[in-house]
Amino acid sequence: MLAFVAALGLAFSGMALGLLYGSSTYAQLQALGNLVYHENGYRQLPLALTAERLQWLRSLLALAGAGGVATAVWLHRRHRPVARLKAEASLLFTRSLAWWKRLPLQAKALCLALTALLLLVRAWYMLNYPLSTDEIASYDFFVRPGLLSVTSFYPIPNNHIFYNLLAWPLAQLGLSPRLVMRLPTLVLGSAGTAVGLVLLARLTGLRLALLITGLVGLSPLWAYYAAVGRGYFLQFCLVQAGFFAVLELLRRPAGFPHLAWLAFLASSVLGLYCVPSYAYPLAALGLGLGSGLLLQRRAGQLPALAAAGAFILLLTLVLYLPVGMVSGWEQLLGNRYVASKAAADFWPPFRAVLYETAAELFGPSLRISGPWWLAAACLGAAAVRCLLPAGPRRNTAFLAWLLLALPLPMMMAQRVYAPTRVLLYLTYFGYLLLALLILQPRLLCQLRRLYLPLLTAVLLTGGYRLYQHQAQVQASQRETRQLTQAFWFIQQHAGKPQPTKVWLNAPLHELFFAHYSRQLPPASQLLLHSSRNPVPGPGYDWLVVNNRLRANFAQQKAYRALYRDQLVTIYARVR
Repeated sequence: MLAFVAALGLAFSGMALGLLYGSSTYAQLQALGNLVYHENGYRQLPLALTAERLQWLRSLLALAGAGGVATAVWLHRRHRPVARLKAEASLLFTRSLAWWKRLPLQAKALCLALTALLLLVRAWYMLNYPLSTDEIASYDFFVRPGLLSVTSFYPIPNNHIFYNLLAWPLAQLGLSPRLVMRLPTLVLGSAGTAVGLVLLARLTGLRLALLITGLVGLSPLWAYYAAVGRGYFLQFCLVQAGFFAVLELLRRPAGFPHLAWLAFLASSVLGLYCVPSYAYPLAALGLGLGSGLLLQRRAGQLPALAAAGAFILLLTLVLYLPVGMVSGWEQLLGNRYVASKAAADFWPPFRAVLYETAAELFGPSLRISGPWWLAAACLGAAAVRCLLPAGPRRNTAFLAWLLLALPLPMMMAQRVYAPTRVLLYLTYFGYLLLALLILQPRLLCQLRRLYLPLLTAVLLTGGYRLYQHQAQVQASQRETRQLTQAFWFIQQHAGKPQPTKVWLNAPLHELFFAHYSRQLPPASQLLLHSSRNPVPGPGYDWLVVNNRLRANFAQQKAYRALYRDQLVTIYARVR
């Protein structure tokens, strides 16, 4: 089954990318070097592409596609794996439907109400939270230019390739940038939440699953990323898929082994193709599966795990092949945002950074959540072994502990501070581990009468935290209004028909002005130039200057200030 799934993935990726790059000309790919992106100013990427590299790319993709098709056909004729997958999928659907039908009416109502509440919260954030800088960068630099830019243009790590591939068809339909960049997260994230709730409920019981889903889903950080998270929330859904797949493979006997291997392989490859930092949870899942097999004295299945790891690396390499051949491997592997720090710079603030990250992930304050994260990472495995009997519940808790703890030694080994968004999945698995250790089945049964008040308290706490977060939402809305007003001030006062040249020394305005200008007809677009020099060169019609630098322009006789807000001052050339 593993080889068949890998062959299918190899065939699909090789054929799809081979068709795209086989039908694209060298000139079309070279044009990617003319795309203007923003990173501390307007820039263009010197491509690594040559005619020889393009030929190698086409040949390797054709080889991968042909090899995948041939292997998949041979394996299907010999082992009939599709029939096994269909049988397991049908059985899983039948059992899940029977489980749902057995639930009391009140339990069904709670499930549907919580799912609907989370969907409403996320939809509100999707419609009301302004577009972020990362969303605008993803839309303007990758999604809007087309499939070639999505799959091979990699000047900055903002290109979450798999997510941008999902957004690309929506851009072709003419939807607004807000809907293009947020609908995939809303739809797939909500579906993943519902499926995750059902799978967790079948594993740990509905009461605990509802508590965890409500507690995590209504935190402001999760409400934000579930609506505007691009690849990061999709990454969590894929981590969930891998998590439940590993637990199924550790179950004795496994009821759906072929589906589990399919879910593990597919989620791993797509997770890495979405955000390379998926390597963090993937390492924990692989370690959990390997150690679990050893503890169960099933070392004979370790070669299958090793083969799965090799297949994941091979498929990921094929998917990233256009990036390496066109933009250059150093663009992919040399991520400047998570570059290793010198020991003297890394270790002194390490604990403070961890505590701040923990407060964002778990709340309510760094004095509580920081020490808890460190304590859970150090003592969690011992607590699981002492407090939980052997079985599915212990396996669940142990795997959740690995996902929670492993990023710490990995960050220390790399000397890297992983951003909070990369570690978003820790919130879910941290609360799951804590709930499994404290709310054991006997205690939950004793608290049956108090369960509804407890769930209500969780939901009210989440609602209060979201209410507190509205101040940040409103601040972001005010900032975006000022960005928009500044752009349209220049647009409305620009001279016609001559192109208007604008000099900017304000990073946020540089990105947003370029985005707004691209929405206009070519004849109306501004000629934008960014600089970090204290004064501009000659020939500009307008200057957009960060207010912190306003003193440098006080003596500029060739320009006069016409507009000022909390962010910038705009100067017009005296005519």
